[in-house]
Amino acid sequence: MKKEILIYFGTKYIMSQNFSPVDMGLNRLKMLPSQQERGWGRGFNKQNWTYDIKYILSIYFTAIIGLMTSCITPISDFPQITSRSFLTIETALTDQTEVNYVKMTYSSSSIKINFIRPVKKAKVYVVDEKGVRENFIESSLATQEGTYFPSPNFKGKIGSTYTLTIETADGKKYVSQAETMPTVPEIQEPTTQFEAKTNYDVTDVSRVGFNVYINLQDSPKKGEYYKWYWKHYEKIAFCHTCTNGKFNFKLGSCVVIDPPAPNGGDIETVPTYNYYCDGQCWNITTGLDINILADTYINGELVSGKKIARIPYDGKNPYYFRLEQRAITKTAFEYQQGIVEQLQNSGTLFDVPAETRFNTNIKSLTNPEDKVLGIFNVYSFKKQILYIKRDKGVPIQEKPVPIIYTGEIFSCSGFDPTCIDRTPCEESSNRTKIKPEGWVD
Repeated sequence: MKKEILIYFGTKYIMSQNFSPVDMGLNRLKMLPSQQERGWGRGFNKQNWTYDIKYILSIYFTAIIGLMTSCITPISDFPQITSRSFLTIETALTDQTEVNYVKMTYSSSSIKINFIRPVKKAKVYVVDEKGVRENFIESSLATQEGTYFPSPNFKGKIGSTYTLTIETADGKKYVSQAETMPTVPEIQEPTTQFEAKTNYDVTDVSRVGFNVYINLQDSPKKGEYYKWYWKHYEKIAFCHTCTNGKFNFKLGSCVVIDPPAPNGGDIETVPTYNYYCDGQCWNITTGLDINILADTYINGELVSGKKIARIPYDGKNPYYFRLEQRAITKTAFEYQQGIVEQLQNSGTLFDVPAETRFNTNIKSLTNPEDKVLGIFNVYSFKKQILYIKRDKGVPIQEKPVPIIYTGEIFSCSGFDPTCIDRTPCEESSNRTKIKPEGWVD
């Protein structure tokens, strides 16, 4: 059977026909542009936290699987400490209109039950120090159940103090402590530098990349805290890849096709089909590192060359990079610092003590003993969109490590009017059909 390899260089695809993936040592390797490269940013220090959560999770779950398969008594379930689900709250209240929301779910009571229930029909609102109230209304979209948004023009004000209140449909009431929105400084002098990690194999996508650095001018005010967050948008050609099957347009997903009957002792495999998007579509990659900083030892000073990201060298085309520099509260800093600290010190995720996994930023007025996962997150931020040039400053011997797509491009043959060979771009947290801010084709 004819095989094709699609080599991804940024937004360009180079097709190589009649070429076996095994010949390249790829063994049917398939990586989507939205996937994060492993192993970047694993170091940290006490006041300047940077930690790769994905890397830690992979280690922990590998260890857990090993224990489950080696122990005499298998683990059939792992309930939470009290075998109860807890209210989980994810929030953002900022000085911009584009990022303000409250998302609520009930966590699963055990790892055997993979179900998270959104909290619907709640009353959600914030009140500032002057008593001005802003209601957050639940989204009507099925993909945003349990997520509440303010009016489109609402935004917080730097220096103002806010309190969050939640009243659930079953009569429970939760109130946050008052949080004051801090002032964020400007992003200064972003720069990049190519780096090759010689301890990685030349085919490893983690080996080569560009480190991103900024300068930060801290103010003379003591007790300031910062966080860096970034997004990358990549225009894509394929919206679906179906392994051992085809795309079912009625179901809106890939369906597996049974392979043909054996022929001469060999079982033919159903090819992998790649489907072009039916319109413009972008994959979204977000930085997974928790990158935070306290001004404990740098109060009022200029911090030069602060590393805030590492991006891949998978092509030479410019890399869209949307950077946020956030001024966060002390509560938010300690909360995120605690997450990193526990992941570092604990044997597994399940060893994290209960008191460190629940935040006192939000409390139940109905039952003071109730514990809440999450935080009322109030922050201001500055953003900057960069196009990072990846054809400059690279040693001549270093080459991009492209992302490989295996399989064939699905296309309609003949004149079948019912055939469709392009699939939709489905909106999600890692994909959008909306043109990104500042995008240049």
